[in-house]
Amino acid sequence: MSNAGWEQEGGVGQEDRARQEGGISQKGGAGKEVSHEGRASPPLRQGIRAGLYPPPEPMPRTRWYWLAFGLVTIAIIGFSTYFCIYLSTTHDAFQTNAEDFGIMDQAVWSILHGFVPRQTICNSVFDSNCVSYDGVIRFAIHVEPILYLISLLYLIWSNPKILFIFQTLVVACGAYPAFWLARLRLRSNFAGVAIGLLYLLYPGLLQAVRFDFHAVTLTAALLLLLLYFIYTRQIIWTFVFALLAMACKEEISLVVAGFGIWSAVFQWRWRSGLGLALLGTAWFGVVVFIVMSHASPTGHPLLISRYAQLGSPLHFVQQILLHPLQFLKLYIWEPHHRAYILLLLYPTCFIALLAPQILILALPSLAINLLSSDPQMYSGLFQYSAEIVPVLIFATVEGLVNTVWLLRVVGQKLAWVNDKVPQKRSFMKIALKKSWTSRMCAIVYILLLAAMLSSTLAIDSTFYGVFPFSQGFQWPQGSEHASEVERLLRMIPIDASVSAQNKFVPHLSERAHIYLFPYQDDQTEYILLDTTGDVYPMTSSTYIQETQKILQSGHYRILVAKNGYLLLQRILPIAGSSPLLACTIGKDRGASFS
Repeated sequence: MSNAGWEQEGGVGQEDRARQEGGISQKGGAGKEVSHEGRASPPLRQGIRAGLYPPPEPMPRTRWYWLAFGLVTIAIIGFSTYFCIYLSTTHDAFQTNAEDFGIMDQAVWSILHGFVPRQTICNSVFDSNCVSYDGVIRFAIHVEPILYLISLLYLIWSNPKILFIFQTLVVACGAYPAFWLARLRLRSNFAGVAIGLLYLLYPGLLQAVRFDFHAVTLTAALLLLLLYFIYTRQIIWTFVFALLAMACKEEISLVVAGFGIWSAVFQWRWRSGLGLALLGTAWFGVVVFIVMSHASPTGHPLLISRYAQLGSPLHFVQQILLHPLQFLKLYIWEPHHRAYILLLLYPTCFIALLAPQILILALPSLAINLLSSDPQMYSGLFQYSAEIVPVLIFATVEGLVNTVWLLRVVGQKLAWVNDKVPQKRSFMKIALKKSWTSRMCAIVYILLLAAMLSSTLAIDSTFYGVFPFSQGFQWPQGSEHASEVERLLRMIPIDASVSAQNKFVPHLSERAHIYLFPYQDDQTEYILLDTTGDVYPMTSSTYIQETQKILQSGHYRILVAKNGYLLLQRILPIAGSSPLLACTIGKDRGASFS
């Protein structure tokens, strides 16, 4: 491909670069550009391209575009197929968890059976949201209005696996805006493909997809679409995806507000940008101070206890101002916090740090994770980093743009200095003239993108990886022991209240009253246990003590006791009797009653 061809299809041509730097305007003449809001922006100075974002120069959709688009589509199909099968198999093998897959399934199911999302599943050992037999309204913990739209899927197939399928498909489609955004900024179709792959392989994203279903995981794709429409100045779609993203979790409104401020400052789109910022701020205020407070039995969001150590907002700000070094030591330089930050940046080879004007957009989400007293939130696992990934992808793209721009500036400076050399044919002069071409830019992009993909795969192979090449990876497989529980599940009426162990809860969660053992184990109609299985959230000793207490209470009789399984049914206590006398345990077929 010739240099001219690269400038048109895959590189940053000098004319395009001049437009981005303000030297040439598409419609407003030299030094000006006309925004889509109908007003000419002030002249842009040479060299402040990283600070201001005029309307993107369109790129033709040639055969190279469709080839790149096809490659991204193939990657999306492969990602979706793999994770749909992997996650469905995980559920069938009884390897999903009460927290949070059972919780989310019950919340979505309850919308269709009462309109208000409720959850009775909670961890009575560690959680602060175990408040009553009837559970809590989901809005007391997280406000996720998008669950109302998702609940319509249950009209098609009322099975929790549909949540996995939907989440996987939505997240996978986020590769498209990553591709489109990178293509426009890097002026390269195939660099866009690499960024799309980086998104799909990003460790923070894979961990969010892997660990159950969460509405906030959808924001990985929704926020990328929002960034793309903000950058391309499509106002209607900007607000559509802003609303969809905010409907996934209450904190996303702060991220959206930040996007709006960024648009106002760096794109000079004051009306739409400030409108987006006001929408996000208003949404956050209404959701946190009205909706969550009204839904919570305590009058405040139930998970606010994760930040109790910070004190009041005023006290927290005072501590930062008066003791900044102590704050950095506790929440930034502390080994686990520092490891989390490095884990987020390492897949980008730290190129994202070259775009601080983009990285600042992740500040609300980072603060929520780093300031929490729950170490899971800054472990790099679970769903907590999903909303940060879109910002990191955009920051990586901008970091690449800034890297090439800096190299061009250095080359121009060296060329200017070399022009002072009196030799007619200076080797340095010839090298500089040939080095800072669009082809050289392409080489820089290729090297940096290859390094990013390599570092990302390195993390995926060592840090709780989800691919066959990952260390310690095992494909979820059912066992003969696990298959036996299917019969026990069918013995429990669909409207009965149940307290069950962790792995059983997601298979019983489409009912009004389902609990994670030992919560409400003295009130439910049925108790389902596996004395050989996962006893989370209890220790082995406390689990044994709790099981013995139930058997000795006289409140339950044994329906089945076989191969470590215990299915208990509640009965009226009879003074002086033992539930063990009420049945005889068959060696092969469980319990039979006399």
